[in-house]
Amino acid sequence: MRMAVGAAAGEGAAQSPGPAAVSLGLSVAVVSSLVNGSTFVLQKKGIVRARGRGTSYLTDIVWWSGTIAMALGQIGNFLAYTAVPTVLVTPLGALGVPFGSILASYLLKEKLNILGKLGCLLSCAGSVVLIIHSPKSESVTTQAELEEKLTNPALCRKNCLENCSDCPSHSSSEIPSPSYQVLQK
Repeated sequence: MRMAVGAAAGEGAAQSPGPAAVSLGLSVAVVSSLVNGSTFVLQKKGIVRARGRGTSYLTDIVWWSGTIAMALGQIGNFLAYTAVPTVLVTPLGALGVPFGSILASYLLKEKLNILGKLGCLLSCAGSVVLIIHSPKSESVTTQAELEEKLTNPALCRKNCLENCSDCPSHSSSEIPSPSYQVLQK
């Protein structure tokens, strides 16, 4: 079984990003998270404004700014994922939730109770803890490394258990799965 790996011959081997690239990638991730957190608030504000004027929300500039912000935030996420490892970018996505709820309390005059404030604080703290304690990511640079990782016994056991979970003998339910029923015919 031959698999094509871009850096199989050692050409263009993936290297870990430098400190400047990590700083830039994390900055883009934080900004895009904040932009994504604001999108639904801006869209709802636009809908409320349009409803108050008796027009369609599609004519409201605030709704369109929320929609455009959503696209820009996702582009920023994409760029951040290409610049730094996923294990660093993903926790930062949670920062959009507290930002959106705080923004909603100001723009939409929604009340944020003590549990909401505590949730925002815990979300921020959790993101920081996950980033501080993130594992070093290993990049696969050769075909031999890829084959070694794919034939890891722990991975093989996990895949076997996931694939066998539909078997009636391993299932906790008394109803056989549809694939089992087809095989019985």
